[in-house]
Amino acid sequence: MALLLSLLIFVPGCFGEELSGEPIPDYSFMADDGEIYSKESMEGKKYIMHFTASWCPRCFKSMHNITDAIDGVELLVLSTDESDANKLLQWHNEADESNNTQNLDVPFMVGAELAEEMSIDAMPTLVLVDKNGNIVDQHEGDMTAHDEIIEFWNQD
Repeated sequence: MALLLSLLIFVPGCFGEELSGEPIPDYSFMADDGEIYSKESMEGKKYIMHFTASWCPRCFKSMHNITDAIDGVELLVLSTDESDANKLLQWHNEADESNNTQNLDVPFMVGAELAEEMSIDAMPTLVLVDKNGNIVDQHEGDMTAHDEIIEFWNQD
């Protein structure tokens, strides 16, 4: 019996619940580009949600490296700080100025309620969402190495 139980531990899905595959909660945010981004508008697209805040300039490097490592990546930059709503363009400009060779052609928005609902409290936190709107993976902390970014992105 003990042998059978020890074997079952190594079979995926036998014990515990995997977090991957859970649907991303509903959201809808106005971004600094004037567009509204929502779960519905992103349907059919694979994307990364980059949870951060304007007061986290070290997070800029992750943003730049993600857009540099993955050609055409859909990256949504979401602040966990409601006060950033009044300075989205300024924050975006500061992120652009942090890299002399590359501007970030991605939307910046405030997603504090979504971050709270998802219990996100580390800056940055990256959430990979598949084309069906399901969470594939979540990574807390900087992600700046291109091979690490590509490995994160290539998950199914």
